Amino acid sequence: MPDPVYSVYTADLVGFVQVQGFRPCMLTSDDTQIYGSCRPSAVADFQVRLSACIDDVAAWMPANRLQQLNTRPNKTELLWCATARRRHQLPTSALRIGLTS
Repeated sequence: MPDPVYSVYTADLVGFVQVQGFRPCMLTSDDTQIYGSCRPSAVADFQVRLSACIDDVAAWMPANRLQQLNTRPNKTELLWCATARRRHQLPTSALRIGLTS
């Protein structure tokens, strides 16, 4: 059962992730996973929305007395899932995270 204090504390985070059209499926004290899906034709828009969502998370953290978002390449991951027929439609460019990519 989740800690009620932690649940209240992260309610804002869950809210604006959902407003961006994503699902925060795993929230722990030091990790957040954001899930989403899109049609192959909407991958570019999905990538822009995901970057904006991560920007919102990054802004929310210091405003709530949390450490800055860790954007080191070995700490932030993006996993694209597609069928073998659709893999050619996945982006090859890196996801922009804050001022990094």
